Amino acid sequence: ETGKVVADACAIYRISYEEFLIRARCRRDLIECLSSLFGKVFTNLDSNIKARFSKNTVSKIASDKAITKSVVNGFSVEEHFEAAQNIKKIFEKANYIGAFTYMNGDPNIIAIHRLQKDIELSDGKQCVAYLTLKEVKKDGNRIYTQELLLNKYPLQDTGELMSRGLKIS
Repeated sequence: ETGKVVADACAIYRISYEEFLIRARCRRDLIECLSSLFGKVFTNLDSNIKARFSKNTVSKIASDKAITKSVVNGFSVEEHFEAAQNIKKIFEKANYIGAFTYMNGDPNIIAIHRLQKDIELSDGKQCVAYLTLKEVKKDGNRIYTQELLLNKYPLQDTGELMSRGLKIS
């Protein structure tokens, strides 16, 4: 699917009360699972990029926006969080896609970096963990968010990145 279709689907997606409760439980579990990693720096083996992991990273991964992107892409809330619990290993082994300049005018952001990793969930489902890093002037790289995709990101199709305010450098 194109980024526009997913963005449109995310805009109209409404969660049920049951899903709201699942998201809340999964958020609590994720913070408990990853709290020992706050403040740590991970290194991606493919690019040698180092990125800081923080409580803010967990907040972004556990945000309604990130969860909804994974759900719209065909994954459950639980699958989204299963991948999130493994973010350190996923980041370290992910394939580097590239760096993109941020066009929304924030002078503190130097670039956006994208990575992706084929993963298998505990139920045997195959997917791609798609990670976003922000390179900021003050603190270097920080892991920003992660979502699940059915297929690897189509590197030749830059239209979706452009629609998110990114310019390929």
